[in-house]
Amino acid sequence: MKPSEFIAALAWNDALDFGLLLVIFYGTLRLLHGTRAIPVLLAVAFFGAVAATAQQLDLVAVAALIKFFLEYVIIILIVVFHQEIRRLLLRVGQRLAPRGRRQAALSAVGELVLATERLKRAKIGALFILRGELDVLDTVSDRGREIGADLHADTLVALMIPHPINLAHDGAVLIQDFRITRAGVICPLTHREDLDPQFGTRHRGAIGMTEETDSLVVVVSEERGEIRVAARGELSESLNASELEQRIGAWIERQSEERPPADASVSASERTSSDQSRSGARRVEPELRSQQPQPAEEVA
Repeated sequence: MKPSEFIAALAWNDALDFGLLLVIFYGTLRLLHGTRAIPVLLAVAFFGAVAATAQQLDLVAVAALIKFFLEYVIIILIVVFHQEIRRLLLRVGQRLAPRGRRQAALSAVGELVLATERLKRAKIGALFILRGELDVLDTVSDRGREIGADLHADTLVALMIPHPINLAHDGAVLIQDFRITRAGVICPLTHREDLDPQFGTRHRGAIGMTEETDSLVVVVSEERGEIRVAARGELSESLNASELEQRIGAWIERQSEERPPADASVSASERTSSDQSRSGARRVEPELRSQQPQPAEEVA
């Protein structure tokens, strides 16, 4: 059949069918990006290609063996990747239900703000990278260690406590889709020469990261006990808890505007007008009004 005859034979439902397949394929790749499933799927595709080749060459034993393996590969994948499948279905549900996505964003922002306030009071330095669309791991000099944990203030504080056995505290914590994915990430340093001499390696790493990616980086200074954010190569002034929450909210809103509607996140206006108890802000304020604990107590 000639290409012109093939195109003439296509109906509108064929075009719709092909378009839906592309959307499903692209959405699946987006959801699986950055997970362990990609290498496994490539391995399965490789075995499938080997099986087809063996069948064409009439290699009966090899083709039968690989065919037997592929018949049970679905069960194997479900057993090995049950946690990833659960997380994948959760992400799909959040994207289909904007309210669930909004609640996840509110909770994550509250936990991050609470952690930075606790680290600020204890004067423990920290770097938190909120990943945007660009992969920050392509720019770092050290990818650190894979964590794969829910975003909780206690976990963030524990990762930043300086101790010889805590090998991740010197680097940054990478946060993606409201989860802690890696710790101990070494950011690229900026080459700007006009920065204030008070800013050390931690702040230069935050600026360097946002110069090369669209991420937002939260910096906690151990010397001055300040919280700042870096975005688009610029460092903010010192922020309090409320201002930090607003900056993160504005960044999430910009990210949602630049992404497809299915990826839309909570907006800054929705965050500031929502009940603060859901975002964790009310958990921060009582700690700020209470008597300041000694740094040793906070670290403990």
